[in-house]
Amino acid sequence: MKRTRLCRGSALGVLLAAALLTGCQQDGGDGASGAAADGTVSVSALRAAVDEVGPDGADECPLPYDVADAAKKAGLSGKTGAGPAPGDDSDDPAVTGESKWAVDGPGGFATHPGALISCRFHVGGETVEVHTVATESRTAENVLMPVIVNAGALSLDDGTSYLERTASAAPGEAVATENGGCVTVRVKPADDGDAALVVTAGEGDGDGPGREKLTALASALHAQLG
Repeated sequence: MKRTRLCRGSALGVLLAAALLTGCQQDGGDGASGAAADGTVSVSALRAAVDEVGPDGADECPLPYDVADAAKKAGLSGKTGAGPAPGDDSDDPAVTGESKWAVDGPGGFATHPGALISCRFHVGGETVEVHTVATESRTAENVLMPVIVNAGALSLDDGTSYLERTASAAPGEAVATENGGCVTVRVKPADDGDAALVVTAGEGDGDGPGREKLTALASALHAQLG
């Protein structure tokens, strides 16, 4: 499986950050940027999780995801757990964290402070990546645009349109790409700022559990955030 994580400093990252992070942003004052009494996701909480994961990554996701329960609710069968599916020969750690990623352009956490935790799980015979991101401003999932474009097999224009859809979605509303390789769910953060859950599967060509089931899985994982 081709990894759907951020490629730091890549030409793709520069292009997408410049074109999308600047153009697709929230105009403040909507409900998604308020404080949430019951939420568990915030910039400060994710930064603490990044410190826990460390620069070399980790084996266990530090966030309260029960992927087995979420998979059951999504109608997905097979063994579930932390780490990639059998046969996935990637050397990437199961969990990575980032709060200082930047590219040579107007993108990343250098200009939009925040934090990201990415956890890989196996669900049946598929590897699913769960990205939880929070930023102090703008639409949090914009930081993950290279990931979204790759998993969703999107053009630059389609990526822009997709971000417009996710930016206008209500907290808890799942927005899937047409190929079913990526689902974004807005998360109401525990403090001021913005947050999102981005779940990806496959290599950008539609491989994976499919649009309906990946959407159900993302929604079930979102519900676990409180």
